[in-house]
This record gives sequence, structure tokens and C-alpha cells, in this order.
Amino acid sequence: MSTLGFDIEFARRDYPKLEPKVRERTVAAIRKFDGVKSTGGHLEKIAGARDNRLRSVRIDRFYRGIVLIPEGDDLFTLVKVLPHDDAYEWARRHVVSVNPAVGRVEFRDAATIEEVTPSLAKLQPESAGRLLDHVTDDVFDRFRIDDDVRRFARALTDDAQLEAAHGFLPEIQWQVLIGLAAHVALDDIWAELGAGEPDDSFDPDDLLAAIRRSPDRILLVDGPQELLEMLRRPFDLWRVALHPVQYQVAHGDFSGPARVTGGPGTGKTVVAMHRARHLAAVGEGPVLLTTFTSTLAASLQAGVDLLVESAEVRDRISVRHIDQVAHEVFRQRHGNPKIIDDAQLRKLWAELIDRLGVPYSATFLAEEWKHVVLAQEVGT
Repeated sequence: MSTLGFDIEFARRDYPKLEPKVRERTVAAIRKFDGVKSTGGHLEKIAGARDNRLRSVRIDRFYRGIVLIPEGDDLFTLVKVLPHDDAYEWARRHVVSVNPAVGRVEFRDAATIEEVTPSLAKLQPESAGRLLDHVTDDVFDRFRIDDDVRRFARALTDDAQLEAAHGFLPEIQWQVLIGLAAHVALDDIWAELGAGEPDDSFDPDDLLAAIRRSPDRILLVDGPQELLEMLRRPFDLWRVALHPVQYQVAHGDFSGPARVTGGPGTGKTVVAMHRARHLAAVGEGPVLLTTFTSTLAASLQAGVDLLVESAEVRDRISVRHIDQVAHEVFRQRHGNPKIIDDAQLRKLWAELIDRLGVPYSATFLAEEWKHVVLAQEVGT
């Protein structure tokens, strides 16, 4: 029997955007992947493809799927579903490779790299300096930056060009270049990749092994039914598809408080949910997952309910807005709080001004009390 897989980026980003009928027909095409003999009959070679391991599968008259098949193996990975001409053009431009430094699979738009590199080189003379002039060839060698990416990197003149290249450079090598451009310490770049020093034991021609080492990019499933379930519920991908760095944070053994930072869309919320599940699973006490955003609390609860299969573990995780937690702590110590209203507050300030002869208005004193005394925890 064949093994099935799919590109997680396709499932998260592209599949939900397909029209409902195309999604239905994609599901029908996937159902045909029930064995080596029948699967092979539904796949076609792509004329002019740069990588002969990329094949097409018919979705309907207008759409085609692109499937990755390692040579000599029965693993079939769905990576794209596009209109017919776009699908074939994507296959003619892209190449799949094994990153020799970390042993994981990479996709690259080889055609765009070839087209863009010469034009970048002409933007300004080399004497004017380029973005990665401070990086020696030895450093590129250490990170196993290949020749095509190295030529592109040497032509860069500013950060914006490197940021724009995210869509066509191989992901792992792009991350390395971002770190080098920002003058990040080399050991820290390796840490960000979730890898140790380069391991020369990785075979750059063994695509099958690379796929199995890349659960953050390609998810393998037990047959068409599990694949269909994942596509129907894309949030389930977060249950198994953490990036190596995310996994380290979620399952790390910290000796005390820890802070995780990152820009929008980097997966901080997902890591927090995985962290809560891990703590609840390995410990015996309750775990609090909290947020300053009231609307996010409901979303976090739904995510935890989906993420945590064990009822016993799930019951140890409490998901609440921080204001709810603060009120509970207060009530346990002091009973139900008595909240003063604006009219009572103005009366108190007026009485204080009359009694002490303070030369300030009630509004000024209220603002000082709120923004200085309380905010700075002034006690005397």
C-alpha cells in the first residue's frame, strides 16, 4: 500500500481558499490514492518539469494537483492544487531539494532565482557594497548555502530584497540569510533553526528520508481518510505540525519564568496552547492559560478542546481572561469587591479638597490617583 502525505503550507493556506466544488473534487482525487497500482495510474509526467519527481493528478477539467513522489518509493505527497496551466507552470519552475545542513526538505522557485539574480547584480556596482559583504564564504559553507542561493545572496543590496525573496528561496536557507543579514550570532542562527551543527551524514539525494525528517513541512497520514480529516479541520495540523523551535519551547524544561517573543503570525498562541497541554500532561496540578484579550479567551478554549484528547489532562487546564483571574484572587482574599461609581468618586474628592484645602481640582486628583499613585504602586 502507498503512503500519503501533504504539504502543510498548502493545507493551511491554499486549500481553504479553493472553491467548494474544487475542494470536493480534490477529495475525490485523494480517495483514488488507495494503493500503488491504482495511484500510479492516476499520475502524469509533466513536460518540461525541472524536477521529475513532481507529477500531476487530474482534479477536474480545469484543475490539476501536483504530487511529489520520491524515486523508487510509494510515498505520494500532495503539494499544490491549481488551475491546469498554473499547476504545470508551477511544476516547471520549482525544484524540491534536501537541505544538507539539517536534513529537511525544501521547495524553491528555481526559475525566479535564475531570473532575479542577474538583475540584482546590475542594480549597483560591487564597489558600493552589498547586504552580505560581511559574510565570508566559510560561513556560507558552514550553513551549506548552495551555489544558486549563494549567488543570489551575494547580489543583494538591501533588507527589502531579502524579505521579498521569502516566497521563492528555499525556506531554511532563507532563514539563515535573514539571520546573517541581521548580524545574529552563528550559534543563535542554528538555535533558531532547531538544529545543531551541520551533519554531513544527511544524504542530499535521499528525499524520502528528508520528508520523514520534516514534520513541520510535510505531514504523513495513514491513508486517504486521515488525510481528508486533516484537510477538513486545518486547525488539527497544529496538533502535530510544530516547527522544531516551537516544539522546543512548548516542551522545554525551564527553571523559572520564560518569555517567548515573535511577530504576528509566528505561532505564539499555538505554542502557548501546546505548552499548557505539556504542563498538564507531565504534572499533577492545575495549569492556567490566560490572555489580556477577552475575545481570545474563547478561541483559546476552543483550541485547547481540540488539541487535548485526554479529558483528564484537559480538565487540569483553565483558560480564562486575566480580569477573571484577578477578580477571583481578590474575592478569595477580601470577598466580593465593592466598585465605586463616578458620582461617589467625585464626592470623595470634593470632601477631601474641602477638608485639606488642596489647591487642585477633583479631576486632577482623580487622574493623579489613577495614573501615578495606583499605576506606580506609590504606598506613602
